[in-house]
Formats: sequence, C-alpha cells, structure tokens
Amino acid sequence: MEGDAGTSQLNPTDAEDTPDKSVAVSPDDTDFPDETTPGPDSVEESAATAVGGRPSRLGRGCWLTICTVLLLLTAGATVGGYLALRAHSESAATEVEEARALQAAKECVTATQAPDTSAMTTGQAKIIECSTGDFGAQAALYSGMLVDAYRSANVQVQVSEMRAAVERHNDDGSIDVLVAVRVKVTNSEAADQEQGYRLRVKMAPADGTYKVAKLDQVTS
Repeated sequence: MEGDAGTSQLNPTDAEDTPDKSVAVSPDDTDFPDETTPGPDSVEESAATAVGGRPSRLGRGCWLTICTVLLLLTAGATVGGYLALRAHSESAATEVEEARALQAAKECVTATQAPDTSAMTTGQAKIIECSTGDFGAQAALYSGMLVDAYRSANVQVQVSEMRAAVERHNDDGSIDVLVAVRVKVTNSEAADQEQGYRLRVKMAPADGTYKVAKLDQVTS
C-alpha cells in the first residue's frame, strides 16, 4: 500500500486532470455582462430620444404671447396712472378757477347792494373796476343809475343772505355763476322790505382775475 500511495503522490497527471469540486465555479456566479443593462452610449441615446420626442408644454409662440400681454398690462397701468394724475391736476386747477370766479362775482354783486347813498358812490367805482366785455361798456351807465336811485329815494340796503354757485363753464373760458341774494330795503316810502332775487353773472378772465362780462336777473 505504501507503494501505491507513493506512486499516487508522485504521479501528478491524475490529480491535474481531475478538477476539485470544492473550487468549481458555478455557472450562476460567472461574471458575464448583463445584456439588459444599458451601456453609457445607450443611456445617452435614450435621454436624447426622450428629450427630443417629448413636446414642450409652452411653445415659443405661447411665451411670446405671455410677454406681450405683460408688456400691454404694464403699459396700460402706466398710461392709466398718468391719466389719473393728469385728471387730478386738471380737477384741482378747475376748482381753483371756480373759487376765484365765485369770489369775484360775490364782490361785484355786493358792490351793487351798497348799504346807503355814500357807500353806493364808492361802490360805483368798484362796479366799473370789476366789469369787462359787454357789461364793461354799460357799467358806467348802470352804476350811475344806481347812485341816482339811492339819492332820490334815500335807499338803505341790508344784505341778509348771499349764496353763489357755478352753473357751467363756457367754451371761451368764462364761467356762469348763479348768485342768490336776499336783502332788506328801506326807502322813503317803506321800511325793511324783504326782497330776494337771483342773478346770472358771466365771469370772464381778464387782467389776471375774473370780471363781470354779463349780468342778468333770473326770473325762473
């Protein structure tokens, strides 16, 4: 037996030809590349295909439309703000002019309602001073008639109420003002006669202020 054992150990042919099952490689453990796993080139091609094949939700035309709408909204807001500011400025300027016309109308009408004869003489100059246009040509005659009426009847006037309001704006820049007056008149025949009437006064811009261009009594 020793001879057999020795012969077996010294003969490498049989040992080399017989594989050792303990170190055998399993077919499942063999490192073969997975055919289902895409390589780098396949990944790039798939990504390119996905990007190129998927349509964009917002095309170029849609973006241009959105930009145009935004620009129009911005322009509209700017123009609207400018128009609002301009309208406010014009409204404020109109209010200033109306206030000047109202004040001038009240002063001129007050001059025609002087409390007595001596004050009417002074008021005559005021009537002429605050008159222009057609009424300016008649102011001297009108004021002279008032002075004569005061003197002949010994007139005394007390203004109890005076209100004025803008009626309308005219194309020539003048402003029609309605003036309501209530007075108590005392003369040589009666005392404390209460009278009320309304006047339409056309106030025209002249010499940096407003003057009476026309004066009419309103009957209705």
